[in-house]
Amino acid sequence: MMGLSLALMLGLAFSSSDSPLMLHVTFLVLICLTLFSLLSWFLAQTGLVSVEHQMREMGLAQNDNPDETRKSK
Repeated sequence: MMGLSLALMLGLAFSSSDSPLMLHVTFLVLICLTLFSLLSWFLAQTGLVSVEHQMREMGLAQNDNPDETRKSK
């Protein structure tokens, strides 16, 4: 939706022939493309991890079997 609205704004800016408006909207589109690519790169580097896995790694998950925790200590 954001891409569609930015494309619409860019189309309207070019149809109005208003130079500062075209520059402004083009800059907004470039910012959005940069942020999207950086977010995609970041997620590719870190990967998506489930909440349960994160809680287990931080030691915040509750164990289902309390006897196992006593054996491991």
